[in-house]
Amino acid sequence: MSTQIEHVKAFWDANPCSSKLSNNRDREAYFNEIQHKRYYLEPHIPLIANFKAFRGRDVLEIGCGIGTDAVQFARDGARYVGIDLSPASVQRSRERFRLLAIKGQFEVANAEKLPFTDDSFDHVYSFGVIHHSPDTDAIVREIYRILRPGGTFCVMVYNKSSINYYFQILFLRRLLRLLLYPRVMPALIAKMTGFEQPKLERHREIMLGKKRMSSEEWLSINTDGPDCPLSKVYGKRDVLRMFGRFDNVRTEVWHFNRLHWPIVGKSLPNNICNWLGRKWGWHRIVFGRKPTLS
Repeated sequence: MSTQIEHVKAFWDANPCSSKLSNNRDREAYFNEIQHKRYYLEPHIPLIANFKAFRGRDVLEIGCGIGTDAVQFARDGARYVGIDLSPASVQRSRERFRLLAIKGQFEVANAEKLPFTDDSFDHVYSFGVIHHSPDTDAIVREIYRILRPGGTFCVMVYNKSSINYYFQILFLRRLLRLLLYPRVMPALIAKMTGFEQPKLERHREIMLGKKRMSSEEWLSINTDGPDCPLSKVYGKRDVLRMFGRFDNVRTEVWHFNRLHWPIVGKSLPNNICNWLGRKWGWHRIVFGRKPTLS
């Protein structure tokens, strides 16, 4: 693997996706709490994933995390396979499936070069994963290769044309980073906003140690934590180009995250949050189908 993807692997192995949403020592309760919080915070996931539509079909999830969405596919009758770059994530997914006594297959793998033969799956699902890869285009080519003719995909990437990117990451956070210079500010900001103080402390440490950083570095440290090594954003034109070999490609935008707006977010009505999410949300969903044989 390249040095960069080794860094990506190390980060997600230390921080399996959603794993910190619960501290419950009872393992079944731990996984149940994470599932509840995931679908409460992101209720659009079951809508766009359409778990029930793949009964009796071969489904591959790229980036299984700790197996939350995996359980839904398997319970609804899919022949499920999940891969993840992170061994820690795969271990948790296997544990969850054992606890629930449901069938599924998991492998540690790099999605840039999938360990499956051509035309192996009916559906590929990936939620918030491929934008962390150094070679996202390679993953898209692999999705095309391993899908059967007529097979479908559903992928989420971070949305460039979003409030989160243009207003919060590029403007507001650049403005507010200056407030972190005084030593007392991370604790004060955490108390005022509810943001996690350790993350603010780490942002301050990075900022003091590196006064200049590229736009890619700035984006990466402001998505999935201050030590996230790589994140990308994609607009509509970007995903239409990237998935150009597929048929019936369409894209939707979802998810205005209240947690990113600790003061304003609590006061906004649900219908306003939903409207903002569908117009300028952080999640760009891409759907499509591999062409059938002529």
